[in-house]
Amino acid sequence: MANLSYREKLLFEGLFGMDSGYVLDFSNSTFARFIAETINLDIYDGDGYQEYCSKANKLRQIWSKEPNAVVGKLMDELLNYYEDYHNRMAEPLSEQQIKTINELRTVTKKLMGTDITINLPHKSEETLQTLMEDINDSLSRNKPTLVLDRLHTFATKLLRQACIDNDINVLDGKGNYLPLHSLAGMLKKKYEKDQIFESSFTLRALQNSISLFDSYNDIRNTKSYAHDNEILNSVEADFVVRAMANVITFIDKIETNRKKVDSQKQSEADNVPIELPF
Repeated sequence: MANLSYREKLLFEGLFGMDSGYVLDFSNSTFARFIAETINLDIYDGDGYQEYCSKANKLRQIWSKEPNAVVGKLMDELLNYYEDYHNRMAEPLSEQQIKTINELRTVTKKLMGTDITINLPHKSEETLQTLMEDINDSLSRNKPTLVLDRLHTFATKLLRQACIDNDINVLDGKGNYLPLHSLAGMLKKKYEKDQIFESSFTLRALQNSISLFDSYNDIRNTKSYAHDNEILNSVEADFVVRAMANVITFIDKIETNRKKVDSQKQSEADNVPIELPF
């Protein structure tokens, strides 16, 4: 359920003329297509949306059923449509309409900013930033299946760099890059050898993640848009994305903490006074 106040709902309803049962100039088919393309939702046959009702009530259903990010994305695109509609009709917006739109833009921005992302480490590398933008854009459009391939690339780059930082070879005997689960396995061995974990649970969880990464390789290759595949359903895709994001973020936090500890040790070593022989 989206966090829309009573007043915010009234503003949207008034702007889009929803008291008539309609939403702007949409027909049933064009409204269904617009919503499907924007947030990947079937408002007539989708789960929980089979009840026949007006377009206005369909939109109210979305407000009550979908999360903030999805509703925010849809309402932001409807505002764009509203402005485009007036441009097409050569009808200038009134000052009051412009004021209302500006206020509602703040609302949609707030909604989209609450939970459109998954918890992934922020990286300055341009390629990783681009991947993050693609990942979050797909999630905001309620399309986790599009994230499967991008997140796999993100994870591979991040774990490969973590291995390099730990002086772990990332190539096999033929000079090819190691797959994702092998990178995770090499890191786990390194962490175990260095005894950086305080609990056996953490080590066991990381061990289990190796098989998850192996399964993720298979999903990426056979169930994602990386190839001409039969795509994994959105419910499972969302679960896979969020589960793998948690593991990736945990490994990044391990690396961040490890580098911090190493830096402190080096600083302490540099500050040890030199004893003179007299």
